[in-house]
Amino acid sequence: MILLQMEENTSLRPQPELHLRHLTGINAQTGDFSPELFGQIRQALMTGMDQLASQGLGAENVTRIIFMLHDTAGFAACFPLLNDLFGRTCPATTLRLVKAFEQPGQLAEIELVAATAPGDTEG
Repeated sequence: MILLQMEENTSLRPQPELHLRHLTGINAQTGDFSPELFGQIRQALMTGMDQLASQGLGAENVTRIIFMLHDTAGFAACFPLLNDLFGRTCPATTLRLVKAFEQPGQLAEIELVAATAPGDTEG
């Protein structure tokens, strides 16, 4: 029988993360949704960036984006916005299609996952 001592590889240990869920495109001032997907995605991302900033984080800390959409029509118009925010870090992206949202007029919801420890986004 051969026994090997295995050392722990600390680089594989899960890093602390911040999960921002239920980011929607509702306008806080009016309580309404933009009628277009682009407007809702932009508003949801602005809300997410504000929440990240309140924790001392930014777009560069985002490691995963999850988009929940009822329909993908108009999503391609969001690519320049996403490239401007995340082009340097290229977080993993998931697109989930949902049957419907509870709120009338809602077209999208976003989740962001961000690394909270310094250096976690560099690889």
